[in-house]
Amino acid sequence: MKPLMHIFLIALQMARPVLTDEQRQTTRRKIRDAASKLYVEKGLADISARAVAEKAGVSVGTIYAHFGNLTALMQSLWKEPLSRLLEDLEKVLGGNKSPIAKLEILLETYADFATSHIGIYRGAFLYIRPESHKQPAKVSLEEDRLFCLFRDTVIEGQQQGLVRKGDPNMLAQTLWGGLHGAIALPQNVDRLALAKQEETLPFMIKALLEWISVK
Repeated sequence: MKPLMHIFLIALQMARPVLTDEQRQTTRRKIRDAASKLYVEKGLADISARAVAEKAGVSVGTIYAHFGNLTALMQSLWKEPLSRLLEDLEKVLGGNKSPIAKLEILLETYADFATSHIGIYRGAFLYIRPESHKQPAKVSLEEDRLFCLFRDTVIEGQQQGLVRKGDPNMLAQTLWGGLHGAIALPQNVDRLALAKQEETLPFMIKALLEWISVK
């Protein structure tokens, strides 16, 4: 780096006021709120860092300072609420509940989250990556907390003779996929007069629990 540029950057950093933690959180929320509104208005493909900055009333540099890049900002819209959901689930699933009761809690909580946090759910589970965006690296199932909750509960049920035999990963994916399909179908195929979700989701949960349980 050229000496003059190096001196300039140091001076710029020194000139910036030191923000309190509360100020940083306020700015972060302001940026996330702006990004969320743009996502609803325009969809993911048409969002830019400049557009978010203008709506939030901050500089583009402020966005990068708080989130690193635009992708990380958009992912934060659903990652943070989803993380809170998983923390709550992990607490609820503790104790002496039977594995079948735990699976019922997982399925019902997932369905409730999908219907009460539609925007977040779409970003987390119905995201369609624009062709212009780079394909992300595959993440191991071991690193996905929600999948592990399903799989570990299936394994616990198998050990107690309450859950059908089979590959725990495949059984967990079938449980998750079955309910996810019931949630996604009316949204993706809205031209059909499908039954309302308040009817289909309890029906699907009951069917999945009957399928996974040892008779």
